[in-house]
Amino acid sequence: MLESIIYLSPLIVLLSSIFILMFSEHNEEEHYRCFRFSKFMMLTAFALTVIFYNKPLIEEVTLGNKYTLLFECMMYGGGLALLYLSRKWFASMGVSGYTFCGGIFVALLFGSLLIRSNNLLLSVVCCVFMMMGNYALLKGSSVKKEIKSEKIYMFAMVFCILLLGVSLFILYHYNDSFAYEQIKETLSINTGDVWLFTAVAAVLTVFMFMLGLAPVHFWFTETLGGTVLPVFAYFVMVPIGACWGGFIRFNTEAVGSFAENFYLFYKAIALISISLGALGACSVQNVRKILAYGTVYHWGIVLLVMQSFSINAVNTGVIYILVYLLAMYGICVCLFGLKIKGEYLFMLNEFEGAAYKRPYISAMMTIFIFSLLGIPPFLGFFGVFSALSYLAKHDSFYQFGYIMLMLIVLSYAYVQIIKNLYFEKSKENFDRADSGIYTAVFIIALLMIIIMLKPQYLMQDVYRMIESLFL
Repeated sequence: MLESIIYLSPLIVLLSSIFILMFSEHNEEEHYRCFRFSKFMMLTAFALTVIFYNKPLIEEVTLGNKYTLLFECMMYGGGLALLYLSRKWFASMGVSGYTFCGGIFVALLFGSLLIRSNNLLLSVVCCVFMMMGNYALLKGSSVKKEIKSEKIYMFAMVFCILLLGVSLFILYHYNDSFAYEQIKETLSINTGDVWLFTAVAAVLTVFMFMLGLAPVHFWFTETLGGTVLPVFAYFVMVPIGACWGGFIRFNTEAVGSFAENFYLFYKAIALISISLGALGACSVQNVRKILAYGTVYHWGIVLLVMQSFSINAVNTGVIYILVYLLAMYGICVCLFGLKIKGEYLFMLNEFEGAAYKRPYISAMMTIFIFSLLGIPPFLGFFGVFSALSYLAKHDSFYQFGYIMLMLIVLSYAYVQIIKNLYFEKSKENFDRADSGIYTAVFIIALLMIIIMLKPQYLMQDVYRMIESLFL
């Protein structure tokens, strides 16, 4: 009994943090207490997660290994970085940070369970609570009134919950169990069953919605273009680990060989995401929308590479995700360092001449953008090269060429940001950036340099972690 409680300690810390933040007095003048408490509790939960990474949090429905630890580290890393960056914004705007911090803890709690889950019912519950937490963060966070971000997300969330309910009903009718192992066995026997195909497709659609893959990307691109910067940074930094981790695990442990029925489906979704991501980024002037559309493009590449869900495919996709996240962390830090009259920037014309007033931040933002584009010698080239090499080895030359074509299109949108940073005259005086921004940018750049110098260590370590999923 005591041993089980000890293994549950990461969840207990996260859950208790949520309740403390919910029932604490929301004093807008005490932001430092809220964020200091959140960072301490998050670090505690992270440390306990690392210590007990291979222990079941809930007997018979969760399983921990190096694979789950990898994606949990993605979540905790993003959460800690976000708390570090966001406190000053809440303090300067006079807005309570309790709901924001609570939302991050909800994502960490149910995200950890989703990554470790080997039971469909638990996975569905985790997805529902994560979507509800996302909705709570979006509600009231829109700074552009014409964009009803919370309403868009709410209707989509309700539809996703209905899809999950239908899939649960169908799969339980066939299995009398929600265990991934039982579902996998049933799917392997009934490979041509239309109802089972429908049930699995419903679950996959919800995962794709949470990731922001096309054609269910509308909430991701439209809502993030109008939210405050901390909420934008949350969506591109924190839930990613849980969503990809749960999606990969569901495909490998529950769908199994039945995934062959979805190869064409995955390929279509991936190519649509790549197309709409690149073209959408070129059609907007909102920098956050450009980055959101860029994310849709990158996730399309990941899905295209991983569609077979073999160990090598998953390994290549995860390396791409890690490289992307590191570059996006850097861009978010730079965005937090660029303000005019206390307001963070939205539109391209607001970035005009930033390089002359904030040269260090602008230079690093340019480097991170080049990394997203996969331009050598920046770290992003390592991720793009891994993905393209995998496609070439499997004779997917048409897909290889299409990715390169859309990358050229996407480059136009990213270059517009750089153009405004360096080749336009400054019309505004940029606020002084906090010293912590420069420290964070330096740490991310140093980490990228270390990985570039010894990329084989990253590949070997990630492969060993992914391998534990297939054992």
